[in-house]
Amino acid sequence: MTDQTRRPLVSIVVPAYDEAPNVKGTVALFRQIKESQPDVDFELVLIDDGSSDGTADLFVAELGEQDVARVASFSRNFGSHAGVSAGFALCRGDCAITLSADLQEPVEVIERLLSEWRSGNDIVWAIRAVRSVPKGLSNKLALKFNDFFAKHSDLPKSFPKDGPSQMLVSRPVLDVINQMPELNRNVLALVAWTGFRQTTVAFEQKPRNANDSKWTMSKKIKLVFDSFVEFSVMPIMLMLMAGAAFVGLGLLTVFGFLLGALITLSAPNAIGIIVGVVLFAAGANLGCTGMLGQYLYRAGDDARRRPLYVIRQLRDVNSLAGQPLQPGVTNVNPLDVPGLSGVNGLGRS
Repeated sequence: MTDQTRRPLVSIVVPAYDEAPNVKGTVALFRQIKESQPDVDFELVLIDDGSSDGTADLFVAELGEQDVARVASFSRNFGSHAGVSAGFALCRGDCAITLSADLQEPVEVIERLLSEWRSGNDIVWAIRAVRSVPKGLSNKLALKFNDFFAKHSDLPKSFPKDGPSQMLVSRPVLDVINQMPELNRNVLALVAWTGFRQTTVAFEQKPRNANDSKWTMSKKIKLVFDSFVEFSVMPIMLMLMAGAAFVGLGLLTVFGFLLGALITLSAPNAIGIIVGVVLFAAGANLGCTGMLGQYLYRAGDDARRRPLYVIRQLRDVNSLAGQPLQPGVTNVNPLDVPGLSGVNGLGRS
């Protein structure tokens, strides 16, 4: 798992978007994690996802001489899954643990994640046994989607049907993920797809410390399409079945009107037959065309080979043992960082 002659290095990956009120709390949580695991070295990898409130600068100012961190600033908002992907490309640890900047994960879950990693698991899912918002339509829809996606996707059965909240990913998995070029991605599903040994731990999610969630309904809807387009043939099969059903229904409608006319010895209702057939055929065509459009859009997006994200600035805070970086804040050219060239990300410091 790691070189036995040195302490393991664990990267804490935190994507953040306009999280200025949570900066002090996130740094304090990082220090609590370090204190709770004295036999492990930690680095914080903070991805500022195009914040407008100075989140990245506040993090750099809050970090002290005892903190090792990489702070990357996107040129604009690219989304949390792009942020996690950038964190995976930038991290230098033997494994990486994702955490949210809204301080909803307890320190205790880190010990359990690392324990499962030391037991030989390459992927450890952190699932919410108790959610901070257990009720409401949005929560119910999320649970339904997670369960439906787990059943009908091409992912291993070890992928949690309740939907993971955070994860620990080992270095071999990180190296695989950093080679994946998908732009419209569900990074959790990409990790599960790799097929490495997986397990889960459960935790009680804490309420948000400050600010409202940036996980908007439009982002949730996009993730639903990204997930099914990338990892399931089920939508295509549904279109085929819907097309067959509409054809059958159209034939039955026409046959019904003709049979009724034959029984009553009256002229068939031509307008009713035409309207019924046209409506069903048009609905089937529009629905199937729209679903195919989702696939074609994502295929075209990947064919353009644009980067998943653009890093405007990358700053190293203090140095890792055995590395030549000087203490303090050091600007790094992102193009010089392995894994950040090509489709995975680029930029200038």
